[in-house]
Amino acid sequence: MTENLIKSKARVQHHGEVFTPNWMVKKMLAEPSIKAKLNDLHATFLEPSAGEGAFLTEILDQKLNYVDQISHKNSWCDNAMWALMSIYAIELLTDNIIVARDLMMQIVQAHYQAFFDKKLTIRTNFFKSAKFVIKTNVVQGNSLTYLNNEGSPITFSDWNPADKNMVKREEYTYRSLFDNEADDVTQGQLSLFDLDDDQEEKGYKVCPVTKIYKEEKE
Repeated sequence: MTENLIKSKARVQHHGEVFTPNWMVKKMLAEPSIKAKLNDLHATFLEPSAGEGAFLTEILDQKLNYVDQISHKNSWCDNAMWALMSIYAIELLTDNIIVARDLMMQIVQAHYQAFFDKKLTIRTNFFKSAKFVIKTNVVQGNSLTYLNNEGSPITFSDWNPADKNMVKREEYTYRSLFDNEADDVTQGQLSLFDLDDDQEEKGYKVCPVTKIYKEEKE
């Protein structure tokens, strides 16, 4: 089956929108250094131009494959949430965002159903938290201007492990990742959340990873 790599000529002309074919996505993620990160629950991935989520869904699928391998029934949901929290994206076009988020949720549901041999219902804390994290981590915006359509700074959340199954959430602007880029490049690294202590942040209460959707602020 032939992949549709463009939606319209107008979108190509106005936004330079051309999707990455699945075979190329798989080949890029098969690099040994990247493969190692896919088998690390907390290793972060950031896609600055997500499209409909070709990279996001493949990264999530492979990370959840690893979760399936290392988890017992009482730890799968926690491990799956840590994997999900590690995947971030920015996309300019709103219709693409909707598709990407939906596809990611479908990946989560498929793995849950295969692992537990039952359907994931919308009433569970895990479903609500997974949907919340996808919406929080996969955002609309322009990665070149650091702003979204409302003119507000693109903001991401850092999900810090506070205990085995507890998380401490803090928010940072996307732009803050590059404020000291020159110094970081000189040092040979630029970490997704390697931020200065004086950068503005919003704190939330420590809570279980599967109840993060409650968004309880300190």
